[in-house]
Amino acid sequence: MLFWLTFIQSLPIASRSRNGIASTTELAQTELAQTQSSLQAPDRFPVTTQAGAISSLAVFPVLIGTLVLLLLMSVWAYTRVYVITPTNEAFVRTGGVFTKRKTVILNGGCVVLPGFHELTRVPLREISIDVERTGKLAVRTQDYLRADMRVTFYVCISASEEDVLTAAARLSQNGKITPDDIKNALEKRADDAIRAAAKTKSLAEIDSDKLGFAQEVLNLVQQDLGKVGLTLNNIAISEIQESDTYDTNNFFDAQGVRLRTETIQRSIQQSAKLNSVRKSRSSKKNLMPKSDRCKLNRKNKPQGYSKTLRWRH
Repeated sequence: MLFWLTFIQSLPIASRSRNGIASTTELAQTELAQTQSSLQAPDRFPVTTQAGAISSLAVFPVLIGTLVLLLLMSVWAYTRVYVITPTNEAFVRTGGVFTKRKTVILNGGCVVLPGFHELTRVPLREISIDVERTGKLAVRTQDYLRADMRVTFYVCISASEEDVLTAAARLSQNGKITPDDIKNALEKRADDAIRAAAKTKSLAEIDSDKLGFAQEVLNLVQQDLGKVGLTLNNIAISEIQESDTYDTNNFFDAQGVRLRTETIQRSIQQSAKLNSVRKSRSSKKNLMPKSDRCKLNRKNKPQGYSKTLRWRH
């Protein structure tokens, strides 16, 4: 009886000891697992850090190369659309991206976008243009004579926004103004001014006062040229002479021919009269006695001439 009691009392202790052993074993296994994981963790972190450093070093040169490429492409594109004005030209840019307007560029340059802007080149240099009126186009003067003339006009477009805009609007073709465009605008106006000024002077007056005639032509044509943006700097009359192209069936030419004929005949008569006077004097001199001729020669000699001869003797 006592044996069984002792056996029964010992049973819970054994179960508790088994439970304690089991819990101790589990704790040991947990600690072992944590220790292994802590030992493996330091090996993972360096691998991740090295991979990140390598990837950052590889991205940095690519980024720099991309930026340089974009910069070069931007510079190239800017040079394609940016136009610089020469020293003897001006630009008129029309159009725009959002608002349409005209812009005058006298110095520097401007951006011209294809499809949005249109550029007109306006020359600012001085141009010399010869206007010849000869033959059937000869100029009629106040005395109804015809004169062959060659007049040189020195014109330019002033470097002002108003004149540049006016010239671009009135003279430009295909985005530029050529010397032929300026000549076409000048020639008809110059012809009218030359003929109007010639009607106020005779041929002899024009020939003797070329500067005055040129100034009168300049005053007549300057205002009209300003309407197309041109400035007349100077006029030079390089050649002027009487023309021989007269139409006898034309009233004005007939008047000129009559005056011309009378003038020539009068000049011939005067020349003939002078020649006859000289011949008569010469014949009278030959008929005079020798002593009278010596006296006459002595009178005609300059003073001091005889004294010089005596001194030499």
